[in-house]
Amino acid sequence: MTTMSSWRRAWAAWRLPLIRRSWRRCGARKSFPWIVSRMADDRRNGKRERSIPMLRKTISVLLALAMVSALTACAGGDGSSESTPAGADPSSAASAGGASEAEDKTYGKLTISGVTGDPDAFIVAGVEKLQAEHPEIEVEYIPCDNSTREQVIKTAISAGDPPTIGYYWGTRVNSFYDIGMNLDLKGKISEEIVSNVNEGMLEPCLGENGEIYALPMKTVYHTTFYNKTMFDEYGFEEPETWDEMTAIFETLKADDIFGFSTNSATMQDCLYGMTYGELDAKVGEGTAYGVADGTVSVLPGTEAGEVIRGCIEQVQAWYEAGYWYPGDGGINVTQDDANAAFSQGRAACTFIYSGALEVLKNSCDFEIGTFMKPTSEAGITSIDNIEPDVFFIPSNASEEQINTGLAFLEIILGHEIQQTIVDSGQTPSMTSYTFENVDPLLEEVMAELDSGRLQAGVNPCRTSSEMQNFIKQQIFAAPCSGTMTIDQTLEEMERIRLAAGEAQ
Repeated sequence: MTTMSSWRRAWAAWRLPLIRRSWRRCGARKSFPWIVSRMADDRRNGKRERSIPMLRKTISVLLALAMVSALTACAGGDGSSESTPAGADPSSAASAGGASEAEDKTYGKLTISGVTGDPDAFIVAGVEKLQAEHPEIEVEYIPCDNSTREQVIKTAISAGDPPTIGYYWGTRVNSFYDIGMNLDLKGKISEEIVSNVNEGMLEPCLGENGEIYALPMKTVYHTTFYNKTMFDEYGFEEPETWDEMTAIFETLKADDIFGFSTNSATMQDCLYGMTYGELDAKVGEGTAYGVADGTVSVLPGTEAGEVIRGCIEQVQAWYEAGYWYPGDGGINVTQDDANAAFSQGRAACTFIYSGALEVLKNSCDFEIGTFMKPTSEAGITSIDNIEPDVFFIPSNASEEQINTGLAFLEIILGHEIQQTIVDSGQTPSMTSYTFENVDPLLEEVMAELDSGRLQAGVNPCRTSSEMQNFIKQQIFAAPCSGTMTIDQTLEEMERIRLAAGEAQ
């Protein structure tokens, strides 16, 4: 006698191919692009909170309709369950469901371009898992640095020799898809995997019509790490205003300790984040996004320009007072030097990206704390930029490259590799997973994702490649060094903004 559980197993064994065929017959497969397009509409209209629940609900309804249609058509076949149990890894289900299809595919070399320095542990782990499943796949990393990253990838794509995977900043990936360099992943990656990606991280990857041009693997945001042990010894509280932070810096300078370090050589945007909350509070909500979008003027005398002026003047005052490590040379500090100053206790704070947490933990013999950047006055909400790290497949990749790239993406988005990201002290994109052994400080960092204070797209580096270089290398260095006045700095920023608009 067949038990109920046996019936369920039998049902699960043949319903997926049945549903797939019916899905194609009834045209329901065309609905997923509409769903993601609706997500894009929601993000443009400020209705982010409904997109993912709506996506899941709509997919469920479509599956139910497909099932009914399949039964009436009396279709049949072998297969597996189309759904993934709660808390399970959707990438595993996707891989299992497509096993027979995978056997017919050919795979090309996995070339990853955009990796700066040694590849992250999660990339190495993903590569190892891919090669375990497909031993024939060779792997190559194309080296670059932050300043050449974009050009290295674009040059290869333009020359007809694209990498399998491009690795880039999420809020700047539009510099590729705006000129047609990204393969639309919609319909090529499991819908369930896409629906489980953190919505805020996915947002910069979506085109105007719901295209999925990239997928986030992890994210960072710009923050302030501080020497909590030192703060406790001095009796300092976490500063909430510029005046409070200045008082801390002044006290420390008397003991030959610098107030802060930062990578001023290539990442001044870590410090530029102090403008976001000021712009939204003093000019109007959405102004920081508008500046980054290139739709708000920053000329001297404009509202936005004067707010940015105030931030530059504050940083300039810190620099001239000797609070910025190492004093006169503060505008030319590399990331390694900034990290060393902080880990050796020569600087009490560092303006940096959250992904550096593990590196700092391993080099510091003191407790590290984190806080959002202080504001000019109490009551202003500090805002900072969330910067997903994304992978994309070039639009002119070969079929073999696409097969390899898709297999790699699904592995990276699986629970095992996402746990590797957590283990390395970074924030994963699949925040719906349950993770083990999460560092308490990382939990604090990850909690900021739900605070509303982290926003994708407010960093003006996304305006254009020229603006990216200007914000990362000149916005504070130029006025502090005297190579530009603040007026000239704002005028140059405006020139770049207008040039970007004309190019579009």
